[in-house]
Amino acid sequence: MTEELSKSYIFIDICIHNKFAMDEAFILQGIVKWSHDYEMQSVGDTQKVMASMANFIPPLHHHSGSIALSRAKLIIEGFENDEDLAIPLSAMKQIYIGFDYTFPKSSSRSLGFFWQPLRIEYYISSLETSFVYLIIDYNGIRSNNKLWFNTLIQILE
Repeated sequence: MTEELSKSYIFIDICIHNKFAMDEAFILQGIVKWSHDYEMQSVGDTQKVMASMANFIPPLHHHSGSIALSRAKLIIEGFENDEDLAIPLSAMKQIYIGFDYTFPKSSSRSLGFFWQPLRIEYYISSLETSFVYLIIDYNGIRSNNKLWFNTLIQILE
């Protein structure tokens, strides 16, 4: 690796680390494409099917940002004034990897062979929950959702 390329990687790493509050030790970090459940529900069936047919476009999502996992919470910081989200691990009700009615398999080009969305249900009040759909480190073919799912399950056990 050339010295210039090495400096570029260090600069990118510093930028990502500076984006998050450095008072926490992060277990995982990455880039995320994500949506709230109500945003996914607003996408029509035709749009979902079209997303599965279009080449070279990312999967359905409404937000993009950096994501980090600590022992206390999941943190998403949006790119370019996009929405931020922090979910305490203690507020997580359910973690699921796979497709559902809101994010159907038919909306993915690979039909779930190479990646599946990570869905997290979490409490926003004592009686009310919300869902978020995550696609982490998507490279055009696959994602790291399985790694994040397994890590979250392990931490929460």
